[in-house]
Amino acid sequence: MNFEKTLNYLIADLTAIHKNELEKRLVKYELHSGQIFILFELWNTDGQSQITLAKNLNLSPPTINKLVKGLASGNFVELRRLTTDTRIVEVYLTKKGLEIKPEIEKIWIELEDKLTLNLTDTEKLIFMQILEKVLVTFYNP
Repeated sequence: MNFEKTLNYLIADLTAIHKNELEKRLVKYELHSGQIFILFELWNTDGQSQITLAKNLNLSPPTINKLVKGLASGNFVELRRLTTDTRIVEVYLTKKGLEIKPEIEKIWIELEDKLTLNLTDTEKLIFMQILEKVLVTFYNP
C-alpha cells in the first residue's frame, strides 16, 4: 500500500502544514494555534466556563485548562470563580484579548487564502462542503 496516496495521509500532511504555518504567524503575539480556538469561542460568547469551552471545542477539560492558563498568563483572558459554585471557573476576555481580534482575523484570512490559492471559487465551495460532511461523522458518531 502506498500510504502517501491515502486520504488519511493527505489530511494529516495538510493538518501539520496548516498548524506550522499558523504557528509561524502567531509567534509574534506569543500565542499558539490551540489557543486561538478558545479566543474564537470567547469572541462569539464571552464568559464561558472551562467545561463549556471543552464541550464546544471537543477537547478534554485538562487540555482546555492548560490552554486557558497560557492565555491568562499572556493576559488575553482572566479567570473568575463563580461565587455560587467555586468549583466552576469562567473565562473572560481581557482588553488585550479583545483588541487582538482584528489581527488574528487577518492572519486567519491570509492563511485560508494561501490554502485555497490554486482552487476556483467552485472548488473552494465543494472542498468546504466535503470537509463539513466528513466532520459530521466525527461530531455525531
